[in-house]
Amino acid sequence: MIRIGQAGIPLSCKGRTNKDGLVYTKEILDLNSMEVQFVRGLYVMEDEEAQFMKEYSQENDVELHVHAPYYINLADDEEVEFSFEKILFSARLADKMGAKTVIVHPGYYGDKSERKTLKKIVKNTKKLSSIFRKEKIKTKIGLETMGKQKVFGDLDEIIEVCSSVKGVVPIVDLGHVHARCNGCLKKQEDFKEIFEKLKTLKLEYYIMHVTGVLYENGNEQYHLPIKKGDMPLAPLIEVILDNNYNVTLISESPLLEHDAVYMRLQVEKAIMKRTGKEEADYRDLLEIL
Repeated sequence: MIRIGQAGIPLSCKGRTNKDGLVYTKEILDLNSMEVQFVRGLYVMEDEEAQFMKEYSQENDVELHVHAPYYINLADDEEVEFSFEKILFSARLADKMGAKTVIVHPGYYGDKSERKTLKKIVKNTKKLSSIFRKEKIKTKIGLETMGKQKVFGDLDEIIEVCSSVKGVVPIVDLGHVHARCNGCLKKQEDFKEIFEKLKTLKLEYYIMHVTGVLYENGNEQYHLPIKKGDMPLAPLIEVILDNNYNVTLISESPLLEHDAVYMRLQVEKAIMKRTGKEEADYRDLLEIL
């Protein structure tokens, strides 16, 4: 199963509420996933809106995710309580909406070694996971791979935290991985390696952010439209189709839903090439299995 959507309310959606964005995602864009953004602050969502998001997404098979505020630091004792507050606020709303994950940036090395930072983040993520269980929050914690060298969160580190803490899943930001490895994602073998590394977690599905990215010396500078970046989309799609992976692809491009639709069209183009037919539905892979 392939799911495709965008991170936030579509730019072309006239209504600017999450309810508007969800309906637009399904009915106008024909996409089946959406990431609700609390990235720049804590969004006050009434119970009625959260209930609508839950019911509409379930009735129309649109998968929801929530992104917690950007500035989170689970590696610093002085900042961890405030970080917990922001994550829990986001998670409680995510749970009301029936969202699959609440996506979190893990933290910074600061003056600590990589190993000490890892241990600190594992410890605090375990505490956070325990609070989720006590509050019966079903939404999972999603730890995102990060694109700068000074920030904790290369793919191996995220996998190690997920291996150590039950109920935590990786959010593989391919643009961040590409930036951090200074442009290493170019061929099918490169994307295969990512999925091979993730196999240790025995995941039932994969959540991936997709965007073009400008980078320098292994550090992300800023996001670009997919076509403007140097990470090709076609090899990723081929790997997904070859292995029938359950994948959610979320566009974080500046073009947002335009690039989400572009991804959908590229997936359908790849399916048509395999089947020899003139039409394809990105949600239906039965013909190529």
